[in-house]
Amino acid sequence: MRHVRICLISPPTVTDFEDASVAESDAIRLIAEHAPIGVLSLAAVVEGLGHPLDVIDLNRWYYEYLRASGHHTEGRNFCEFAARRLAELPVDVYGFSTICSSYPLTLRMAQEVKRVNPRATVILGGPQASVVDVATLREFSCVDYIVRGEAEVTLPLLLGALTADGSLAGIEGITYRADNKIVRTPNAPVISDLDTLPMPAFHLYPYVRECRYLPLELGRGCPFACEFCSTNDFFRRRFRLKSPDRVIGEMSRLQQQYGVSTFDLVHDMFTVDRKRVVEFCEALLASGKTFYWNCSARTDCVDDELIELMAQAGCKGIFFGIETGSPRLQKSIKKRLDLADAARRIECTDRHGITTAVSLITGFPEETMEDLRDTVHFLLDSLRLDNAAPQLHLLAPLAETPIHARYRDQLTLDDIYSDMSYQGWRQDRADRRMIEAHPDVFPNFYNVPTPWLERAYLQELRDFILHGMQRFRWLLVALHQQSGDLLTVFDAWRAWRHSQGAARRAHGMDSSVYYANLSFRLDFLRFLRSDYLSTDDPAQLAVTAMVEFETAFDPPDAAATEPEGAADTAGVASEAPGPVVLRPDEVLGFEAVPRLPDRVRVAHLGIDYNCLISCLKEKGNLAQVPRLPLVMAERRVDDHTSEFVQLSHLSTQLLQLCDGTRTVRQIADLFGTLDVDVDGIAPVKAGVFGLELLRQQGVIEATQPVPQPAA
Repeated sequence: MRHVRICLISPPTVTDFEDASVAESDAIRLIAEHAPIGVLSLAAVVEGLGHPLDVIDLNRWYYEYLRASGHHTEGRNFCEFAARRLAELPVDVYGFSTICSSYPLTLRMAQEVKRVNPRATVILGGPQASVVDVATLREFSCVDYIVRGEAEVTLPLLLGALTADGSLAGIEGITYRADNKIVRTPNAPVISDLDTLPMPAFHLYPYVRECRYLPLELGRGCPFACEFCSTNDFFRRRFRLKSPDRVIGEMSRLQQQYGVSTFDLVHDMFTVDRKRVVEFCEALLASGKTFYWNCSARTDCVDDELIELMAQAGCKGIFFGIETGSPRLQKSIKKRLDLADAARRIECTDRHGITTAVSLITGFPEETMEDLRDTVHFLLDSLRLDNAAPQLHLLAPLAETPIHARYRDQLTLDDIYSDMSYQGWRQDRADRRMIEAHPDVFPNFYNVPTPWLERAYLQELRDFILHGMQRFRWLLVALHQQSGDLLTVFDAWRAWRHSQGAARRAHGMDSSVYYANLSFRLDFLRFLRSDYLSTDDPAQLAVTAMVEFETAFDPPDAAATEPEGAADTAGVASEAPGPVVLRPDEVLGFEAVPRLPDRVRVAHLGIDYNCLISCLKEKGNLAQVPRLPLVMAERRVDDHTSEFVQLSHLSTQLLQLCDGTRTVRQIADLFGTLDVDVDGIAPVKAGVFGLELLRQQGVIEATQPVPQPAA
């Protein structure tokens, strides 16, 4: 057998985000840093055959493209950038892994690689190519072979036949051309013992030492048959798990080699076999090692006792696919969850500090407004939990799923893309032309009929809720609790927005771009103040206070934030050293000068904010939240994160004395002259203690003047 140079290429998942500021956000970067576990698993097998091997992560290339100068200004898109780099590699075989969202981009790259290097062999694998194999080979001559399903056994057999000029007839699980006909061999059997597979080839991944966490495969296959899910076809519904010893051994090895202790344990349905989950958790605890991990589960395949054990064993995140809050639709889509039980499981994970993704979908063909309302209610109830992270997606008819098969002849293309199949705001024109020409290859970009619901309404509702959660989570919960139905608030807001022409003012943005922009936040708060909230309704007073709270911490404009006198002092060098900010571990002396840091802002409210949040969490009576004047302080941790502190009356009085000129001694003396109740403690002593508390909370900082040299 001759050796050939092989390049395995992971499917891109972040290339939809052409706005650099969005692509560089923490949430998207977390996606990009996910090492391509499927490609690395294949790489380990191919490496064992002795073939020279390259592993390409297109997500990482995309960030190189975004950061490189000139590409946008020269009109060079990422497809051209990546295809040129791929074509320049001295490669004999290109192996592209595929997913539905970036399948058009993958095929465009394959076309360009084949054009530049026509003698190279192009092989596709992965979920999308596996289910649209015949249509792909029929429409795209650049593709030579498709490996369907699990490829760790099939790909080596195919490579062996290609390098030895052997026959393909006996290889199961491949699709190819022969004598101008498309040949589809029988499906290959699934790999029954996953422990026989080699460890993924992380050593071939150039970015492994940059990863904050690493993915590891727990198992494959799901025994359930949800109408919208494509997992069933790819893994043949054969549920399999790796042994605890195998998984923990890989975790230990990776921790030793790369210093990583956090793992994304990949399996669509890890908790189907409760006994095996218990064995895994107990083995982790018995190992004496500390690992943190995330997994996926169904709410009807866990219980409170198991969740507690998982938390003890290091579980920090669970993905729950709830799909719909409608009991009727639960039966229709064959998910069949007990929603009350699902809510209890989510509450249990929250109690144990496990971050829980609560995934919901809208846009099912049978869905009515009442079904949608049930889904929104379930989402908002989850939003009350500190550790819950609800999601709302538009349905995509994934290829060869039961929903796709049922509505194959009724699909339409309306530019309202599901974020299950496409993430970005704009569809590349070349991708669009390809999608229009080949609906059988790209059905996930189309939509099924929704006779009872307008798709534009669903898209805007999704954007409203998802961006609303990011910008004012508790305000959404408060509005839902006060009104009894967030959809009524959304309908009123939508009507107001269109009557005010907010979209036109936002420089012609489409709906998704508008909701991701600060304009949405500013417009929505203005709508609530001017048109929605009433000062006569006691329940609405709490919501009004929430709006005041949100408005108080809106970033002021640049002119307002420019320090007074900055223009007069710019460029003037200081002859004497300035004051030094005390570290938290340093003692707050009497001569230190407390002041409000630039990163801290304060606002006066007329309601007990902490009480309000507790009321929302417990679904209490908003009209009974205490009204009292208080001060909230916002401390900006970074550009994306803030922490809030509700100040007591005494803390507020102390803060008012911190004018940036008074020393601790002077403030304590002044505090002692006030009429304050400090439970018998000397007022001066209480003042010093209160200043130290404010400093530890990050509300104030203290500077110590640098001693001046003697004249």
